[in-house]
Amino acid sequence: MAEKKNKKLGTLPTVLLILLAVVLLFAGAYIWKITPRPYSAVVLTNGDIYFGQVSYFPKFSLTNAYILQIASDPNNPEQAVPQIVPTDLLLWAPEKLVLNRDQVLSISEVGEDSQVMELIRSRSAVQ
Repeated sequence: MAEKKNKKLGTLPTVLLILLAVVLLFAGAYIWKITPRPYSAVVLTNGDIYFGQVSYFPKFSLTNAYILQIASDPNNPEQAVPQIVPTDLLLWAPEKLVLNRDQVLSISEVGEDSQVMELIRSRSAVQ
């Protein structure tokens, strides 16, 4: 009888530990979803530069992405003007970009006071 009682007491901590792990897992997933992710600049080996919110799981991807494009100035065609274009305005309008991690040269966070961040904020305010 004492062995049966000890066996029940032995499984209780295991069940509580599993329950705690599940609760922590769900809490972490919830916090991860609601926490705003910063914008990052991603430079690829082909020279393309993307800006967006990086996600590493399940695949390396960018959401709310923009691409840096160089256009000629209408007033002075010999002068190049950089501009960022939201990827949802591209022909294929992807919701997110899944990138090949082997093609990424660098990833850096976009500064809150940078020109890129100002452009992103102004485009977000328009939409």
